[in-house]
Amino acid sequence: MNRTTSQPRAATVVDALLARADGPDAGRPVFTALDADGEPAEQLTAGALLDRVRALAAALRAVGRAGDRVIVPALPGLDFHVGLLGCFYAGMIAVPVPQLRTGARQRTTVRAERLTAISRDCAPVAVLVSTAEEADEAEEAEDTEDAVTWIPVRQPARDAAAPAGPAALAPADTALLQYTSGSTGSPRGVLVSHGNLVASQVALRDRCEIDSETTVVNWLPLFHDMGLCTGVVLPLVSGAAAVTMEPATFVRDPRIWLRAIEAEEDVFAAAPDFAYNLCVRRIPEDERARIDLSTWRVAANGSEPVRASTLRRFARAFRRSFFREEVFTPGYGLAECTLTVTMDRPLYPTPVRHYERDALAAGRATPASPGADAVELVGCGTAVSGVHVRVVDPDTRRPLAERVVGEIWVDAPGNCAGYWGRDAESAEVFAARTEGDPADADTRYVRTGDLGFLDGDELFVTGRLKDVLIIGGENYFPQDVEAVAGAAHAAFEHQRAAAWPLDEAHPGVAVVVETRERDPRELADAVRAAGIAVARVLPAPVSVYAVAPNKVPRTTSGKIRRRACAQQMAAGRLPLLAHWSSR
Repeated sequence: MNRTTSQPRAATVVDALLARADGPDAGRPVFTALDADGEPAEQLTAGALLDRVRALAAALRAVGRAGDRVIVPALPGLDFHVGLLGCFYAGMIAVPVPQLRTGARQRTTVRAERLTAISRDCAPVAVLVSTAEEADEAEEAEDTEDAVTWIPVRQPARDAAAPAGPAALAPADTALLQYTSGSTGSPRGVLVSHGNLVASQVALRDRCEIDSETTVVNWLPLFHDMGLCTGVVLPLVSGAAAVTMEPATFVRDPRIWLRAIEAEEDVFAAAPDFAYNLCVRRIPEDERARIDLSTWRVAANGSEPVRASTLRRFARAFRRSFFREEVFTPGYGLAECTLTVTMDRPLYPTPVRHYERDALAAGRATPASPGADAVELVGCGTAVSGVHVRVVDPDTRRPLAERVVGEIWVDAPGNCAGYWGRDAESAEVFAARTEGDPADADTRYVRTGDLGFLDGDELFVTGRLKDVLIIGGENYFPQDVEAVAGAAHAAFEHQRAAAWPLDEAHPGVAVVVETRERDPRELADAVRAAGIAVARVLPAPVSVYAVAPNKVPRTTSGKIRRRACAQQMAAGRLPLLAHWSSR
């Protein structure tokens, strides 16, 4: 297959929208929102989208100026798309956040502490809501010292005149603050430029051969970098169409996502690893045969560790649905690099390789045969166009050889400028240089904080630098320990887990695993089996705890918050169902 996009290269997403609205496909739907039953609830052509974006931009300009920040919640339907693009058109900086929760005569909140922290950090001039009624209600309830203007996306005009045209935008201008999900610390606002957005998604477009014949089917949260980039930016820079649904719709009934894929002719759809497992668990075998997934060309898998067992399980379960295993396209990315760093080529077998467990703990990726003494890892692809990946010793900053584990460093057009208001941290993370780089070298790397290695050109990710378990001077990776615990007993199958080191006074490793099992005897057998399995691969005392589903803390993108889990355990806020210890 050798497909090329006819979409012209744009300097900004606004340029891409203008070109789309002025092109031959101006009357074709760009975005379609599905309702809770999977039926089309709203559609916008490029022309209609541009009209709404201009009207919102006029309202924004009436309360602020270029460079001001605007909170853009995960609004329903296509309101988020209009809100984000309206900020860009007005030259303001969008700040995507989770969904606001409103109630009659109640102050509008969003998982309240997070929104408060973000607002204090970036000082927004406005917050977007869907309707004028919601804006009026929020303004009446507003009692903060630093009041903001609440602007409805659906009826924004009020006293604002239509804008003459978009703000003068340069690729280096900041488009949005992408607050990181905080898996290892407090959220930080990444300065994402207009050029970053375009470069990253053009690279993804070209790697996955996305064009006007493609439909992006998305349920991912739009305030998160993966959902925002693939669900909003990618369609505009590639000429593709997009179909979107609420994350809650997917979680409630994943069949709606698969049926939306079935309805299109050529599909790109991305999801974290857990989503593919959810489809297997929640869709009965007899119903899978009634779903046709032959049009699914790119099934991107990222945002959390990609497990070979997940790929095999999904491909086996949906073989009767005409799903092909080579459709899986794992990738690696992060907000600091505007998402895309590496990705496999679509319709090629995913590299799944085995490495010696003990050698990997010592920092060497030594190929091995499958077995109990081997770790199975999934390749996350090769660097996309314009991206250079190096694996570096995080202490000496020396580049490492192939198959040596170190910190992943990235030089890419998608690399962002830094964190909002954190100059010192920005210099350390976004302007790293390897030992031996000439003083006048232009290359500046983003330090990802992720550990991994290169095997040939293929990137393998082994874990987070801050999460690594150091035992006897060697490194063990928590997701490997979590996978061992989860596979030890049927009560833990397909459930989330978190592993972390205990304190110096009580050396060892704690593992918390979610379960739906409630029988005390069965739970006792399960934690014992998990503990013995983990003890076989870790030279340290092990404690295993069982908890109810959804008790392991996660970020908004589904990543395990191991530190938060440890803190909740220490504070006695994690209700335990069973416990086993090797001590």
